[in-house]
Amino acid sequence: MSKQQREEERQALLAQLQQLDRHGVWTDEKSKNEGYPRLTLREARAKWAEMSDPKNQ
Repeated sequence: MSKQQREEERQALLAQLQQLDRHGVWTDEKSKNEGYPRLTLREARAKWAEMSDPKNQ
């Protein structure tokens, strides 16, 4: 997977996370404004899996 593909996947996951939790800090811009580091692809995948799991809803 190329660097561009990984970044596209990361951005797509961030968009999905933002839809699942509109009050969360998911986008790079919001993370920067709140003083948090941006999510890595690995972190975004893990958070999406956690939030998408019906057991956690």
